[in-house]
Amino acid sequence: MRLTIQAINFSLKSNLKKFISKRIDKYQHYYGRILSTDLYMKLEKSAHNRTKQVEIKVQIPGDTLMVKKESGTFEEAIDAASRAVERLLIRRKEKQLRSHQNGV
Repeated sequence: MRLTIQAINFSLKSNLKKFISKRIDKYQHYYGRILSTDLYMKLEKSAHNRTKQVEIKVQIPGDTLMVKKESGTFEEAIDAASRAVERLLIRRKEKQLRSHQNGV
């Protein structure tokens, strides 16, 4: 699986890269045929607050799954987006298993 990380409006620290890799590596457990994962992180600066946005795109054969979350910290946004991606991957795998069982 290929992982691409893009940080917009800030520089990415090594401890955040490790955190991301650890979370993304779990996807293979839920769905074994992942082609690539793209993660975009953006720091939104406004007059009142600084929100962190995370967008994850996971390419699987025949489809692209996309989740976008925002939070006060990048770690929280990554966790929320990762949990959403994991749910989507589990649903996709269960759907394939049901269609395979019904087709045989």
